[in-house]
Amino acid sequence: MSRLVLPAGGLIVAALVVWSAYVMGGRAGHDALSVNLLINLGTEIMGIVITVAVVEWFFERRRNLERGKQVAWSALHAVEHVVWVWQGGPRQVETDQILGILRSVADTDPLPDFTQNVLLSLGTRSKQTLHNDQAALEAHKGLMTAFEELARLNAIREGGRVLASRTVADVLEEGVKRLARVLGQPEEPMPGRLIRYVDSSEEAQEVRYFGRDAEAGPRRLERGGAPEVF
Repeated sequence: MSRLVLPAGGLIVAALVVWSAYVMGGRAGHDALSVNLLINLGTEIMGIVITVAVVEWFFERRRNLERGKQVAWSALHAVEHVVWVWQGGPRQVETDQILGILRSVADTDPLPDFTQNVLLSLGTRSKQTLHNDQAALEAHKGLMTAFEELARLNAIREGGRVLASRTVADVLEEGVKRLARVLGQPEEPMPGRLIRYVDSSEEAQEVRYFGRDAEAGPRRLERGGAPEVF
């Protein structure tokens, strides 16, 4: 809104100048030098204001496009981390591998508390992004929908019931597809059997989330907050 104040003020000034020329023309004649000067001044101001407004619009559009790409990459890396904690696989994967892992998720795959917290954090951050970066999300077709999908994870434990593993995977898969489309990444899932190190057991999730000391087993997390993921 603040960016509209200066152009609007310039247009008002230009309109007043032209109006003054019209009033003066009624008194001194339309061919008077002062009338012509005011008309030229008014049109010049109007041209400058319009040019500045157009240039500012292009700059704002570019900023939103760049910000949208940054937000999309951050979300994709966050999903990559969440999927790794939950399902395993290589530590760094492409979107086709993420989609292949998610396509292979079964309802029997466990969702322990600490993994729920990571998913919940992803959903919460996505919901915040929807409110804080709306212009950037609207700059890319489908990016808003991607974050709306991921924001559904904010309700993973709503009403005391945890979403089914297959439902969570579907939400993540839809979000990754739309992020991949915006970022020009692969959208076709790789066959899950070709992806190494996938292990969705609760023990494996615990090790990936907490790490394992040389002389101690994995640590347990009490139900509570989760770290921000992006």
